[in-house]
This record gives sequence, C-alpha cells and structure tokens, in this order.
Amino acid sequence: MSEFNYSCPACGQSNVSETALAGMEITCPHCHASIIVPEAPVVVPEETTAPEATAETAAVSPQLETPPPFTGYDAGTAPPRTSGLAIASLVCSLASLVTCVGWLPGIICGHMARSRMRRDSSLKGRGLAKAGLVIGYSILMLEVAAAAVQVWVVSSAVKKAAMIAKQELATNTIVVTQTQTTPAAAVNPPSERAATGWASDISTVPFPSQPVTGKLHGMDFILKTAAIHAANLRLTSENGLELEILGLDQPVEGQNYQIQPTDAGANPQVKVTWSTGGVVQSMTFTKGYGLKLQFGPAKNRRVSGNIYLCLPDDSKSWFAGIFELRLPKAAAKPKAS
Repeated sequence: MSEFNYSCPACGQSNVSETALAGMEITCPHCHASIIVPEAPVVVPEETTAPEATAETAAVSPQLETPPPFTGYDAGTAPPRTSGLAIASLVCSLASLVTCVGWLPGIICGHMARSRMRRDSSLKGRGLAKAGLVIGYSILMLEVAAAAVQVWVVSSAVKKAAMIAKQELATNTIVVTQTQTTPAAAVNPPSERAATGWASDISTVPFPSQPVTGKLHGMDFILKTAAIHAANLRLTSENGLELEILGLDQPVEGQNYQIQPTDAGANPQVKVTWSTGGVVQSMTFTKGYGLKLQFGPAKNRRVSGNIYLCLPDDSKSWFAGIFELRLPKAAAKPKAS
C-alpha cells in the first residue's frame, strides 16, 4: 500500500496516512482532534516522448484533477463544545456568595476544566473557568480574613476578661465580725470626745443639726445619698465610703433606737465599707457599738432622720448628723372579691 501526506484541518500539522484509510475518521496524533482522512492525491504521470496525444487516447483517458484542500469540519467531525466543568466552576463560585462554601468546588472544577482543555483543543470555556477561579479564590481570601478578625476579637475578649478577673482578685472584700465590747476604761475624756466626735455613752450626745459627717478609719465622711431598702438603711459618702444599718424594724417612720456599747441582744448590724490602696474592705459589727437613731413621720413619702453612731474599732470611727429618705411606693393591695 502507498502512503501520502496531508495537513490536519484542526492544528495544521503534517500527517502521514495510507491510501486505504482515505475517508475514514481518525484521531490526529498531534492535537488528538477527530478528523476525516482526505482522499489521496492523484499523481499525474509525466508525458512520454510522443509530442502529442492522439484524439483516441484523449477520449479514452479521463481528465484528472487535484481535489481542493480540506478547510474545516465535515459532517463526520465533532463540533467544538463548552466544558461542563468550566460552567460548574463559575456557578459554584457565584453560589458561595450565599452558601459561603461553594468556593471549594468552584476552585476544584476550574482547575479540572483548564487541565482538560489543555489536552482537548475542541473544548471551549477557558474564560468561564478563569472567572470561576478568580471568584472562588477571592471569596476564600475574604473568609480567611474574617476568621482572622474573629480570632483577634476572641483573644482580645479573653485578655480583657483575664485583666478584669485579676482586678477583682485584687479587690476582694475583707469581712470582719466585731463582737467585743468596749470597756469603760476606754471611754475618751470630754476634751477628746469633743474633738473626735466619738463617745461611748450616747445618751449624753445631742444630734447635730447639719447633714451627716464623720470619720471612718481616719477618712472624712460627708453625706452624699441616703436610701432605705426593705429594712436596711444605707448612707453613702462623697468619696465612696458606705455606712449600712441592717435589720431595722418596719415601717421605719416614727422608729427610735438607742443602743449602748454594753447592750447585749439582737441588735441591728452595722456595716462599714471603704477602699485602701484599691482594695475594698468592710467590717460588720453586731455589738459593742453605740447607736442613737430616730426617724420622723412620713410626709409625701419622705422621712427625715437623725443618727449618732460610734464604732469600737481602733480608729474610733463615728458618724453624726441628719438625713432625709424617700420611701418606696407601697405595693398595691388586691381588691376584695
């Protein structure tokens, strides 16, 4: 069998084929496209020494012509088609704008589509695959950045919580229950009592006419607010000092209390709170203190009061003066049926 050369209509490369394969569909060895082998060209023999052909010879020998070159796909050649993986890459990447996870299959399909298109030149869709890859990688970077921001926010919150916990550990409340009584020998002389405002015999001490003032562990107490909650009276100083009388009788209006340091029994508790060097401390007294406390009548839910208090601590803390309370609204009584 004879062989002949022809050009691949898809890639233009020169191929060699046998004449018996003319008209059959084969795969180009260069670009792997499906092509139809053209007919072998007819070789016209050279003229003999006879100068002219006879009319009879011309009538017997048919006129031979060279076929036109193959310029495109014929009916037996597969037309170009768009890669389904390229389409899937773009669709999945766009879907990740809603699902937040479509970028992963979009990137995978995009790389697979580009790989197949490099092997098969009949596949189209390089632009679709490229767009799917660009969108997929862009969304991936955005999600990585968002995750990094969340990690930073969580770490900042943890650090802040640790600092707050450390500060709270540094401000633990120290509670001391005072039960001892003050002996009579410890009573200050009149001159010192007048200077410090502290006295153990409260029956001889008059109520001052100015708002509550005093001394708590050497710190000045100047009344800022006075409040009553349930059976507890709280007086707060401008510098954060607190005095609480706990367990008063209800209602408080019209009540009078006079408790000597030597009295024993179920007396109201006295609690003082202060801060030293950033550490909050408190002391609670159940006995050993002197208290004179009076509440006036209620008028328009307001009650005025007078207090004198001396504590048996080492600093000889004391409080004296007048205050005014605003009573809470009484709960509505249910209607009788």
